Amino acid sequence: MVRTRVEYADEQITVYRTPCPYACLYCWAWRIPLFSSRVQRGKYDPVEEAKKLARRKKPLKIVVSFTSDPYPPQEAMLRKTRKVLEVLKDSRHTVMILTKNPILVHKLDLDFILDHRERFVVGTTVISTAKTYLEPRAPPPEERMEALKLFHNAGVRTWLSIEPIIPGVTDVGEIVKKTIKYVDYYVLGAYNYHKQLRKQTGIVLTDEELREFYREEIPSVTFILEQAGKEYLIKEELRKLLL
Repeated sequence: MVRTRVEYADEQITVYRTPCPYACLYCWAWRIPLFSSRVQRGKYDPVEEAKKLARRKKPLKIVVSFTSDPYPPQEAMLRKTRKVLEVLKDSRHTVMILTKNPILVHKLDLDFILDHRERFVVGTTVISTAKTYLEPRAPPPEERMEALKLFHNAGVRTWLSIEPIIPGVTDVGEIVKKTIKYVDYYVLGAYNYHKQLRKQTGIVLTDEELREFYREEIPSVTFILEQAGKEYLIKEELRKLLL
């Protein structure tokens, strides 16, 4: 397994190790050569990895996937992610699906997930409520949010990753207000590796600018979440910038 620390989960399974088709410009996993190489060098079989994890007696949180999207267009034909989910459906674990294409999850696997709704949580990433050049090939954020609403209305737990939070791009409060009625759990994360990604994104920021932005924006957002009784996680790198 490609060992990448995931703060909101105990383990992660990377199903596809080819470059992610959604080509988000801020993605460190594919835009920074070291991480890209680590992902592609992985040789484990994701189904066999799922079998190993399924045998563990202690309940775990497992994210599918963190370093590459588990629902690229070819999933409709290959069904590699579905095979992983099939293995995990009878385990004791909570499986957190994370994809930029939750509409495809709804199309391919809604009935399956409904049958095992105690096991699966469907999530997506949104950094802006409007289409942005930073996500050139990803489905529009409106579609992603609508997909979560569909899952919520069907009785499936949902979660949202607002990461990276980028000044001038991400209005965290707007995203939360638009999704709070149908998202159960939120993850908030900083714009890591922003200096290494300047060439790709065209966004030039200093650490101090990030710090000032987060100190101004994040407390009001967490207040909204707490008032609504929503669970959330502020990731470590973002917490450091709030100090």
